[in-house]
Amino acid sequence: MGFAILRQRPGGTASDPTLLLLRVFSLGKRSALLFNAFGKLWCHGGSMRLIAGPDLATSTVEPHEFLDFLSGKLARRFISGPQALTQRLAETEPRRDFDGRYRVADFFCHDDTWRMVLGRLARESDAVLMDLRNFSANNQGCIFEIKELLGVVPLDRVVFVVDETTDLGFLREVLTQCWAALAADSPNRKLADPRVLLFRFAGNGSVPSLVRAMGGASTHVQGPADK
Repeated sequence: MGFAILRQRPGGTASDPTLLLLRVFSLGKRSALLFNAFGKLWCHGGSMRLIAGPDLATSTVEPHEFLDFLSGKLARRFISGPQALTQRLAETEPRRDFDGRYRVADFFCHDDTWRMVLGRLARESDAVLMDLRNFSANNQGCIFEIKELLGVVPLDRVVFVVDETTDLGFLREVLTQCWAALAADSPNRKLADPRVLLFRFAGNGSVPSLVRAMGGASTHVQGPADK
């Protein structure tokens, strides 16, 4: 297994693609800044799903949820189980608002439900963007997410964001271990020359290139990359 560093992907995007965004929760404000900059561009052409934590709650609350937020009743939007997830997916069917943009569908999860939510969203999204800045051995939740993604999502539909704070050596170790444990029915099991797609984030100026990279991933087409 090797890494492929993405710079830019040419070509079109899938029609109304749905993107799942995952991240290292300890990023805090840095995660919110990337989410805001990326979302402003992406939501003109596709919808976005987010497994939300407290640090992004104020960034992801949509107008139709604002009264719940003000009244302290946002907790009722937390996913309590499979039935609640199915209902939430029905409520967040991708559609454009009056300004032409898609909404962000946030999935607020408790510790006993986020793994179930991750598995279903990963299977039912067109592409996955995982922000691995600040990733290290301390991020056990992210390790589980990486294993789940490799197991159920075609590799060319997943892009990992990294920078100088990412422990790339540990990331390679995690990916190698997860690859060795792939189930027989994984869509990646038979890949002869697997390449994990990395995008080196260099500030908000690189966000347009990241949007293009994700547009390419949502078409399920492998674009050019530097190894």
